Amino acid sequence: MKNILIFFLLIISMHFCFADSDTTSFEIKNNILFFKDPRVEVLQKMYCRKPVDPNKKIIRVQVTQAPSRDQIFEAKAQFSARYPGIETYIKYASPNFKLRVGNFETKQEAFNFMKQIKTYFPYSFVIEEKNNNKD
Repeated sequence: MKNILIFFLLIISMHFCFADSDTTSFEIKNNILFFKDPRVEVLQKMYCRKPVDPNKKIIRVQVTQAPSRDQIFEAKAQFSARYPGIETYIKYASPNFKLRVGNFETKQEAFNFMKQIKTYFPYSFVIEEKNNNKD
């Protein structure tokens, strides 16, 4: 009788565990069932970020340059409309304004992205710049 009661309690508890399966995920390793809340993974990613090395070069794609600030802001608006979510940076080096995009880890990633945008921005190229934390 005691075993039957334990069995029913186990089934009921498993039902309640799986009833909330849309917000939790589970994984089985070595016959152990792990329940994971997706919010925990977000927190882990936030707290496990590596500190920025001030000597590390940043790899970006320069989309265009123009002598007029209005032209650069127009190009920035066009780029942001086509590729939302990618960071844009405007630099000024006399006499031109430069529109640079992205923070790529490797040059290969930057070249792959440059190939995607070449049809809309034909004068784009990959560039490395120092990390001066003034972006």
